[in-house]
Amino acid sequence: MFAIKTFEVLKIRSPDVIRMTGFSDKSNADSGHYRQTLISDISVSEFINAFFLFMRRNLIVFSALITLTALLLFLIFKPVILNPNSYVFSKAADGLKSYYNFSYYLKYDEGIRFDGINYPYGDHLQYINSHPLYSQILKFADKHIYNISPYGVGILNLTMIFSLLLAIPFLFLILRKFGLPDWYAFPVSLIILFLSPQLDRLGGHFEMVYAFFIPLYWYLLIRWREGEKKYLWGTLMIFTALVGGFTSAYYAAFFAIFPLALLLVESWNHKDNLKSYSRTGIGLLIIAILPVIIVKGLVSVTDWVDDRPGNPWGFFVFHSNIWSIFLPFRSVLKELIGQKVNMNFQWEGRAYVGLPAALLALSIAFAFLWNLIRRKKPDMKLFFPDRQLNVYLATAFIVLLFSMCIPFKWGLGFLRDIIPPLKQFRALGRFSWIFYYVFTVFTAHYIYFLFRRLRRKSLGIMGLLILLIGTGYWIIDAGTNIKRSTGHIFNKNDKLESSDDEYKTRFEKAGISPDDFQAIFFLPFANTSGDKLYFERGLNAFGEAMKFSYHTQIPIVESFSPRLSFSQALSSIQLLGDSAIYKTRVDDMNDKPLLLVVTKEKLSKSEKWLFDRSIVRYEDDDLYLAGLSVNTFNNAHENWLKYVKDITDSLDCTGNICTDTEAENIFYNGFEESHAENVFTGKGARYGKKGEMELFNKVLFAPGQPDDLEISFWLYFDERIFSMPEAFLNMYDNNQKFMERIKIDTRGIHDVFENWVRISYQLKPRSGIHYQLLLKGKYVTVDDLLIRPEYANTRIITRSKFDLFNNFPVVY
Repeated sequence: MFAIKTFEVLKIRSPDVIRMTGFSDKSNADSGHYRQTLISDISVSEFINAFFLFMRRNLIVFSALITLTALLLFLIFKPVILNPNSYVFSKAADGLKSYYNFSYYLKYDEGIRFDGINYPYGDHLQYINSHPLYSQILKFADKHIYNISPYGVGILNLTMIFSLLLAIPFLFLILRKFGLPDWYAFPVSLIILFLSPQLDRLGGHFEMVYAFFIPLYWYLLIRWREGEKKYLWGTLMIFTALVGGFTSAYYAAFFAIFPLALLLVESWNHKDNLKSYSRTGIGLLIIAILPVIIVKGLVSVTDWVDDRPGNPWGFFVFHSNIWSIFLPFRSVLKELIGQKVNMNFQWEGRAYVGLPAALLALSIAFAFLWNLIRRKKPDMKLFFPDRQLNVYLATAFIVLLFSMCIPFKWGLGFLRDIIPPLKQFRALGRFSWIFYYVFTVFTAHYIYFLFRRLRRKSLGIMGLLILLIGTGYWIIDAGTNIKRSTGHIFNKNDKLESSDDEYKTRFEKAGISPDDFQAIFFLPFANTSGDKLYFERGLNAFGEAMKFSYHTQIPIVESFSPRLSFSQALSSIQLLGDSAIYKTRVDDMNDKPLLLVVTKEKLSKSEKWLFDRSIVRYEDDDLYLAGLSVNTFNNAHENWLKYVKDITDSLDCTGNICTDTEAENIFYNGFEESHAENVFTGKGARYGKKGEMELFNKVLFAPGQPDDLEISFWLYFDERIFSMPEAFLNMYDNNQKFMERIKIDTRGIHDVFENWVRISYQLKPRSGIHYQLLLKGKYVTVDDLLIRPEYANTRIITRSKFDLFNNFPVVY
């Protein structure tokens, strides 16, 4: 009898038991209305026995869930778990760069400075996707407890796998909080985890794999809203946001937008009496913005550069849409109507909720549309049966709109200027992950709601079928996601191994030592400058350079960080510029040679010039190792200055143009009559805030005159916009009929001087053809347009801080 009595007590569940356990059970409730038994109706002994029986039962379920998840993860990642340092999940640039940054720091660096890239300046740990907080904890362990530095790859692999296991308890707790019984919350927790869009990040962006962060934060938010121990749960929310923020800035943003969206929803719900909610609302606002302020403040205070990109490319590109949420990668629907309806989406915006959730969303949409046509008010309790879950659903919907860039695309783009931190996030689509977790929980809750409702109406078989079929399809979706996300991740680690012996042997065979070199410079070249100037030809060489750097502690000159200091990125790009340009980065280097790591790929003219002046020390089937004196760069510049000085006196001058060809063969425009804030030479430059700008429109010289021309001009590197202006050369016949358009490269350019980039194009002009040079973009500043025969030497006397020779600055 006591066992039966205890079961009945547990089944009814008093509010105190619910509060103490953190679980709720709606097995005897409908639409959130609970049967309640007063604690006074139950004897103390009965209550205590019931409580411990309940805890024991849930502990068994909890343990079984974690054990099963661990087993599944072991089966999925078995090769990596058994040999964690032998595999890399990705050999692509993004993935390999994450491994390298993490492993190099663990092996050689400490503090907040990372010296593996961007030599000689290094970079801030927060900006290089290296899990900064975690890296420093591991570094402490390596330094004071046990040597783990050779195993960075394995540690990162196991951390990512273990992070998936950490997500399961919080998913289960959330599902139980909204009344799902153990037997149903158990499989749904696994489904939500293995369907998660964060599994996609196993192919790169490893700091975004940590699938426990969002469920953990949501669970803490639920507990905070319950009203008990608000200070405790609020403190834990802030702590979670700080840990996330010092893992990736995106987590700090997630845990700001989530509570801020909730604040909007709750403010609307309390619109008739906002004063009563004000204290809670202020608390939620503090919880939302305090971690962002702390993360941003600490990073800013400790950062040693002040010109990082503040407006990276991608904000209006890498967002989610309705298809990225409700369609899988491969969809029959897309194959049927994809030609007529644009159903494409960005990978960054993918947060597929699974077929059952997609059908539920479609059913609700059709039901609302049908009721709208019939002018009938829909039964909201039928569609949204749980009031507490509805609050989070509305919150997640607001976040989804944000992830779709809808506010900014629909005329609110000015908010990016009012709230500058918004510009920092190139991938708004990642914010849809919050919607993913909330909507999948909502779907699971609704399926269970239908199951119980139909069972009460003596349609239990139908309810059971809905539950089984829905869960079954979800399991298929999750399995498909696992297969797709992990299908290409078991790559042999042949670059960042734990042993350095192979690389030491190579150096010994070459008769050199790592200590002989100050840095690695790899060719073909790869680098970025906040997406404005972009070089990715050398990504294979970058991989080889990271390999040699990791095993030798020789840092790399180049960097592929999108948040790298503009001035430092430009000084790296400039190293392959024309000999007419002084290489400023060399001033900060020492006298040791550079180690060239050159893969056997096609080199550009400037890359080949540099390689030809090096001394090859090692060669195999894939690459060369060569030594290059740093004096090579500016010795060439000194020779150029000497050449300019020697030839200047032999040039014939007409006005401010001196040349060794006919004056009519030269076209120059210094834009002295135009006004711009930034000028290259003289007192004027051409400026356009937005749109097209015509630089010239004319026939280029008469028949019989020079065939090969160089068109060159200087573009200002404006940090207010993520892109460089586009340049086009249009051709028209004598009747002004359009013939052809040539796009001139403005991004893959090495000729950089201060904050200006020299754009050039070699042209063979055709007789009688009108040429129109157009620039297109935002914040366009152009100066010193020069068109000359390619072989001709031309000096422009500017009467400013320097003259121009063949449109390069002459600076002694």
